Amino acid sequence: MPSQNLPPELMYGRVKLVNHLKSILFIFLLAILADSTVRIKRAVPANIPFFCEWIGAIDQVNFNEPSGIVFHPQRKTLFIVGDEGDICEIQRDGTLVKQKRLLHADFEGITCDPSTGLLYIAIEGEEKIIEVDPDDFRVLRDFAVNRTFQGEMVLKAGGQGIEAITFVPDSNHPAGGTFFVTNQGIDLDNREDPSAIFELELPLKKDSAGAKIIRYFSIGVIDLSGIYYDEISDHLGVISDTMNTFLEITRDGSIIRSYALPGCNQEGIAVDSEGFLYIAQDSGGIIKVKCTSTR
Repeated sequence: MPSQNLPPELMYGRVKLVNHLKSILFIFLLAILADSTVRIKRAVPANIPFFCEWIGAIDQVNFNEPSGIVFHPQRKTLFIVGDEGDICEIQRDGTLVKQKRLLHADFEGITCDPSTGLLYIAIEGEEKIIEVDPDDFRVLRDFAVNRTFQGEMVLKAGGQGIEAITFVPDSNHPAGGTFFVTNQGIDLDNREDPSAIFELELPLKKDSAGAKIIRYFSIGVIDLSGIYYDEISDHLGVISDTMNTFLEITRDGSIIRSYALPGCNQEGIAVDSEGFLYIAQDSGGIIKVKCTSTR
C-alpha cells in the first residue's frame, strides 16, 4: 500500500519505528561525542518513545512552511510562524482565527511573554527578534541580536542562524525574564557558528533596540530546531530535526532525558495548559498529541 494512502494511525506507527532505529544511531553518536572536545554535562539516556495518544494533524488552513509555534496562555490559542514571514493564530483544533503576511523575512521561532501577552518572533539570517501585538499583528519593536560574546564572534553572519526562541519569566529580572534561542549549527566544533543554546537579555522595559547574549552552552547535539520553556518543571524542551529527538534539559544545559519525536522536519514545539503537545513541521502540517512524558 503506498505510504500516502495509509491512515494516520499506521503512518504514526511507521514514524515511531523509523524514530526507534534512528535512536540507535543517536546513542552511538552521543557515545562518540562523549569522548570529543565538546562539553556534555552528563550522558544522555537512551531515546525512548513518547507515551502519546495520537490526536492527529490539525492544520486546517494549509499554513505555509510552519517553523515555529507557541501556546498563548491568556488567549488559549496557538500562534504559528513560517519561513516566508507569515503568522497566523489558530484554535487548538486547528481552525483559523486570523492570518497575515507580516514581513518578507525568514521567521523561524515564536514565543510569548505571559505577563504582557506580547509575541516575539526570531528572524533567521538577520538575527533579529521582533515584538508583535497578538491582537492585530502590528510590529511594535525590533531587537538586533549582538553576534559577539565576550569579544568573540559566536553568531557569524551568513551562518546557520537562530532557529527557535522561548521566553523564561523571572520576576527578579529587570526585564521580567530572559529569552533562550537556538543556533541551528551543524558543526559542534565551529566556535563562530556553534550548535548551541543562547540566553539573551532584551530591554523590554527600556527604550533600547539591542539584544545581548549573556551566556551560551552546547548540549552536544546538532540541528536544534525548536525550544520551549515548561514552567512546572523549570526545564527547557529542545528538539533536533536531524535526530528526530526531543530532549528535556535544565537551564544550565544538563540533559535529563530524551525521547524519539513524532513527525518529520520538526521545527517548532509547544505545550498547552492541558498537556497537549503541538509539533510544527516545516514540510507542512501541525501534529497534536496527548503525552505524559513531557511534563
